[in-house]
Amino acid sequence: MRTNALFAIALIAAGPVLSVGAAHAQDKSEACAQSAAVVSAAVEGRQAGQSKSAVRNALRDALDREAGDMLAEWIWSLPQEQLTPAIGEAFEAQCLAQ
Repeated sequence: MRTNALFAIALIAAGPVLSVGAAHAQDKSEACAQSAAVVSAAVEGRQAGQSKSAVRNALRDALDREAGDMLAEWIWSLPQEQLTPAIGEAFEAQCLAQ
């Protein structure tokens, strides 16, 4: 139960996600960092033994239903050895490159 609470707090702390504004690079940088934090929190949830459904529900709350479902499916499709902080870093780099 404690891990569930920590995971939910991490997602909430990441703030609004996917609201990348084209007006300012700083806004985009912040939004990409927040998105990466959500991805990292979900990966950490899986590593901590959270169920896929618990992580998916938290992602749905932080994002929306479709995005949460897709992200949970992607994270659970990754081999265990790929569940590292590099996932969040790669997600942020890809976001910034768009």
